[in-house]
Amino acid sequence: ILMSMSVLPPVIAAVGGGIPSAIFGLLPAINPYKALLGSVFLYNSAHMVKLTLHLTASKGVLNNDNPRADADRIMASDKTYGPIMARCNAAHNNGLESFPVFAAGVLACELT
Repeated sequence: ILMSMSVLPPVIAAVGGGIPSAIFGLLPAINPYKALLGSVFLYNSAHMVKLTLHLTASKGVLNNDNPRADADRIMASDKTYGPIMARCNAAHNNGLESFPVFAAGVLACELT
């Protein structure tokens, strides 16, 4: 398998297919605005999983006075749901950080 991975890209390039066209040709075309909507769904889905785990870990009782501190407390103390909640929180934050750059790139390509 490793041998084919090192041989296949030069062969595709040699026959004129080009590596990007060979890979991107397999993907369906999608409306750029649907891509933006899909990316919003993707980075918010991690947050929804975190909220579900938060409700499960707190047995349905949420602290609305300071919900972030309540989530941090559960992430630090709960051995079952805490690590998963922390990973979901990190995934959501990464999505929030990367979305503006992705959206700017998609809109720049669409408007030019």
